[in-house]
Amino acid sequence: MKHLFLLLFTFGLFTVGFAADYYVSPSGNDGNTGNVGGPWQTLQYAVDQLQPGDVLHVGAGSYNEKITLNVSGTAGNPIRITGGFPLPVIDGSGLTSQNALIAIFNQSYITINQLELQDNVMNDAQGILVEGNCQGITLSNNYIHDIHFSANASDTANASTNAQAIIVFGTDPAQAISDLLIERNSVFNCRLGYSEGIAVNGNVDGFQVRDNDVYSLTNIGIVAIGHEGTCSDSLLDQARNGSITDNRVRYCNSPYAACGGIYVDGAKAITIERNSCYNNDYGIEVGCEHPGKTASEIMVRNNILRFNAYTGIAFGGYDYPSLSGSVENSTVYNNTLFQNDTLQDGNGELALSYAPNCLFENNIFFTNDQNRAVTVSTTIIGLHFNYNLYYNEALDSSNLIETTDGQFTLAEFQLAGLETNGVFGDPVFSVMQTGDWYFSLDFTNWSNPSVAIDNGNPSLSELELGDQGFFGGPRIWGIRADIGAAEFWLEGLAETNLKTLIVDPNPTTGIVHLDAHDEYDAYTIIGLDGKQLAAGKLINQEVNLSAFPNGVYVVRFSGTAGLAQSRIVKVSF
Repeated sequence: MKHLFLLLFTFGLFTVGFAADYYVSPSGNDGNTGNVGGPWQTLQYAVDQLQPGDVLHVGAGSYNEKITLNVSGTAGNPIRITGGFPLPVIDGSGLTSQNALIAIFNQSYITINQLELQDNVMNDAQGILVEGNCQGITLSNNYIHDIHFSANASDTANASTNAQAIIVFGTDPAQAISDLLIERNSVFNCRLGYSEGIAVNGNVDGFQVRDNDVYSLTNIGIVAIGHEGTCSDSLLDQARNGSITDNRVRYCNSPYAACGGIYVDGAKAITIERNSCYNNDYGIEVGCEHPGKTASEIMVRNNILRFNAYTGIAFGGYDYPSLSGSVENSTVYNNTLFQNDTLQDGNGELALSYAPNCLFENNIFFTNDQNRAVTVSTTIIGLHFNYNLYYNEALDSSNLIETTDGQFTLAEFQLAGLETNGVFGDPVFSVMQTGDWYFSLDFTNWSNPSVAIDNGNPSLSELELGDQGFFGGPRIWGIRADIGAAEFWLEGLAETNLKTLIVDPNPTTGIVHLDAHDEYDAYTIIGLDGKQLAAGKLINQEVNLSAFPNGVYVVRFSGTAGLAQSRIVKVSF
């Protein structure tokens, strides 16, 4: 009997640990087995059957239901719920059974991947909700749109009207939400009321929000929040140790209060890096809305902020100490701010309120025709500027900086000891690129290279600046870091993980054809000594090397697919 018991026990262990693939389809039946030939029909029934390690394949079509996850995976055997292309649609039309289209309460190790969530219209509507004690949650490659607080597009919002595309609430005082990953989602066309597109709030310790496309929202795009009473332990009520990286955030504009494309409100130890923020109210805002509280250890680096309505970066407690807290011990390094404050309200590229002991170094402030780079609206202890680059097309350095003591030229600001190594000069952005690629540094004219190249603070290393610039190359290539979000690098292309494109023929006597489908529209030819030799627009996906001597060339391609390269051998027969 003892041997039989051990055999049954062992068999039971193997049975419990066995992972399975299940299938659900709008044309299925919940009486089926859930296998590929007999899929289930409803999502809620399907997810209720899952065990650790299982994968639920969601078939194309529309599911008019809201679901709640009632089971957890494990660290070694997560549960995956995944669609494909075309994306299956979870449609909340007419449903008010719960706020969220997908709700995860106190469950862990779950991945939600490749689903389209839409048409959840009600006050406090949510696309995906994660709340409580949740570890190892991944939300990836989802399209979330038309999450609205009201069916009436003209309804006026107030503090009681809210909607969120992705919301994470760390409510459990005994266990922080951790190992949270929100990546490669598209969040768009949502009327949010007083809420946000992607929000991480409360007792959340360890998260990444990366490579998401966020646009056309009526409030904040991405936010990390603290001090709102989300967690009952006030010492833990603060999103922390997180990163917001490589996101594209645009057209986040509120009709009732200026909002940030990316916002930190009272969070701690957050890195905001390599994001592109444009045509929002604020590009990036770092603040703390609650009096007596702080946001601290915030790092804003290697971002490109352009054409935002009020300012590129808003930084500090906006009405300290009576109506807000402060931002402390934080850094703003190597950002490129270009012609923000499109409303020309006098905020300029960087608008500072109460932010003691904060550093602003290696940034490019390229102003519009009002010539305002920095506005400081309050007296700040320990405010530090250095190695920043200032420029405007009018070549006018007057009134670049405004503080509570008046308006200053850069030279006057330097005499006050606040910007010892700042410089006024042309960053010489690329003339061959559009969009963010315009802000790559140009070395085409060797007699007039970018002032930004090798002019950053020599004491700053990749430990402070990160190991990559905005475009993915090395953050420091050359003598020291360049000023701004982009690092100029040429021969370094061969030392990176850039995609290699196939060209034909290679070797060539002259013309090579690029094996790509209109994903690249510009090229740059570089010699092996690192010197840029020519650049132009691709015509018929071809590059002509006929005029160049025999040798090896690096050809860099750019376009909608980003940056790629090929090594091409030019020969004569």
